[in-house]
Amino acid sequence: MRDDTMPATAKNAKNLIFGIALVGAGALFLINGWDFISYKNWWIYIPALIALSGLIDILVSRTAKHVAKGCFNIILAFWIYASMEHLWGWTFGTSWPIILIAVGVQSIIRGLLSSNKSSSES
Repeated sequence: MRDDTMPATAKNAKNLIFGIALVGAGALFLINGWDFISYKNWWIYIPALIALSGLIDILVSRTAKHVAKGCFNIILAFWIYASMEHLWGWTFGTSWPIILIAVGVQSIIRGLLSSNKSSSES
C-alpha cells in the first residue's frame, strides 16, 4: 500500500519494521518446521506485531487517516489477543462486535481530527 502523503522517514520506518517482521516470521516458520518450538509458543506475538504497526502509524502520522488506522490496528491486536487467550470469556465467535466498535472509533477519530485540521486552517 503506497501513500504519498507520508514523509520519507515514516516510510523508511514502516519499511524497516515490515522487513524485520517478515524476517522474524520466516525464521519462526523455519524453526517451527524443525520442531524446535511449537506454534503455540510464538503465535501469541502476532497481536503484538499488529499493535506495533498501529503504534508506528500513530507516531509517524501526518494525517488523521494514519492516526485512525493506527488506533484501529491497536484495537484489532487487543481483540485478537483477548480472543486467543479467552480473556473475559471472549472468543472470535462471541466478541466479533469489537471489530464493529473499532471501525466506528476509527471513523470518529478520522472525523474529529479532520475537522480540527480544517478549522485550524481557516
